[in-house]
Amino acid sequence: MDRARAALTAFRANPDTLDDLYRAICQDIVEHVGSSRASIWLFNGVKDAITSQCLFDSRDGTFSSGVTLSEDDFPQYFDAIKRDLKIVAPDAEHHPATSCFDEIYFTPLDIRSLLDFVILEGTSPVAVLCCEHCGVIKDWTEADVKYLHQMSAVLGMTFKVRAKAG
Repeated sequence: MDRARAALTAFRANPDTLDDLYRAICQDIVEHVGSSRASIWLFNGVKDAITSQCLFDSRDGTFSSGVTLSEDDFPQYFDAIKRDLKIVAPDAEHHPATSCFDEIYFTPLDIRSLLDFVILEGTSPVAVLCCEHCGVIKDWTEADVKYLHQMSAVLGMTFKVRAKAG
């Protein structure tokens, strides 16, 4: 969380550093949880689609962004994430909320496990913090779940500060 703390301090001084904060959080998640990938996805205005703002893949050290997932294409996922505000799917291919991603997303990227938390600004969902593991199934520990929840709370506070700033 050291990288994220430093980036959060920089963000407070200069809100233009939000992309740096996203990158730091994604890298810290991968390192702390031991997952392959971590990403931040923003909801659109009507909450029926999410677009990746930052995705870090530790397998090759790359960052990417710009992928959009829509509720029309993945209704099970959107129903679950909006209702439960988290998804813990060690076996993502067979989990009822995430199996819809199997052929189009999981199989090509070798993703086996998924851990997602909704980021709230107050009581409104604004984003999803996603943790993925590739190659083998990862049994998410209680510590993994708590850590991702903490990081989603940090991002929620960041969005709140940014909204107040303008």
